[in-house]
Formats: sequence, structure tokens, C-alpha cells
Amino acid sequence: MSVGQRAISAVALAIACFALALAGATTGSGAVDPAGKAAATLNLHRVNWRDITLPGAACDGASSIRLHDGEGLLSPVPSKWVGDDFRDRHGVTVDASLPIYGDLFGSGADVAAIDVSCNNGGGTADSALLYSLVIFRARGGHLSVVGVIKPLVQPPEVLPTLIGISIHRGSITANEAFYGPEDATCCSTGRATTRWVYSGGTLRAGTPVITKPANG
Repeated sequence: MSVGQRAISAVALAIACFALALAGATTGSGAVDPAGKAAATLNLHRVNWRDITLPGAACDGASSIRLHDGEGLLSPVPSKWVGDDFRDRHGVTVDASLPIYGDLFGSGADVAAIDVSCNNGGGTADSALLYSLVIFRARGGHLSVVGVIKPLVQPPEVLPTLIGISIHRGSITANEAFYGPEDATCCSTGRATTRWVYSGGTLRAGTPVITKPANG
């Protein structure tokens, strides 16, 4: 190879190396990097659910509820519960459980359902005001609320209805255990089922079906 040919080859090699370096710099500074995008997506199974923020709607309030170690406070007290005994507390006590997961969207990406107890802080079952579930999804690197599920069968002058759910593709089935006037605190006897359908970006409740009336 002549001196001129060697020079041309060296220039070509330098240009190729520069092009590769430029491509790498572009990916790092602004171009879409599929691997980086995947890494930024939130994994719901790794979220610290004991320290998140719940929407106030979980306890029929307007203010967000910040949890610390699974507990929080909704303040001020919603007007519907102003007459309850809050034992000098300045808000509704909120307790949240660890989530259950399910594929609501049929995409293989789970949602997470957080069981929420709203109470007056008395520490007993009779202190309960409302039970609900908050459904979360992952949007990029953040939590996003899909909806809040509450019991739809709530007879007056009895303890709040208990609720549990099962998550299916496109819908959530809520199983409600409601009290009758003759039920003891330990044992609600009424049963109802409500199907919540996810459509158009919204979780909507159907008509509850009572499968077993409560005593009394």
C-alpha cells in the first residue's frame, strides 16, 4: 500500500470513528433510547406502598392523604362526619394495606389496589367510617390513580360496609359485605356484588346486585 493509500485509509477510519462517537452522544443527549425508556418505567411491584399519597376521595375528602408507614390523616374532617367523636383529633385517621395486583387493561401490566380504612382514630371496629380501594397504575416513572372503589350498598345507622375485589381484564368485581340492624360488630350478614367497568379511561360502577339480605 502506498503512502497516499495509507493516508486515505487513516482518514476514512477517523471519519467512521467520529460518526460512531457522534451517534452515541446523540442517543445519550436526546434521541429515544428504548433501553433507557424501559428503565424509567415504574415497577408497581417495587413501590414502597407504605409511603405514598392517596387521593382524598378515598375517605370522601378533598385533600390529599400522605401516608407514613401505612398511616395518614385527612384534614379537615369531611362535613358528613363532623358529628362523629374524633377524640380531639383534627382529622380522619387513614390506614392502608399492602396492594393486590391484577391485569385490568389486558396488556400484561398490572394495576395495584390499595385497601383503605377511614376511621375516627378510636382503634376499634366501631370506629370505622368508610372502607374503600384506590386503584393505581404506572405512567412512566409515576403513580397514577385509575379510580376509587367504594361500597354502593350502605344501609343507614349501621357500621360501614366491608369490601373486597377481584381484578379482571376490563373490569373489577367488588364484593360487599354490609350490616343489618341486628348484626353484631363481628359479623355482617348482607352480601352484594358490583361490577366496575373500565372504559374510556374511567372506572364506572354498575348496579349492585344484592345476593343475600342482611339480618333485620
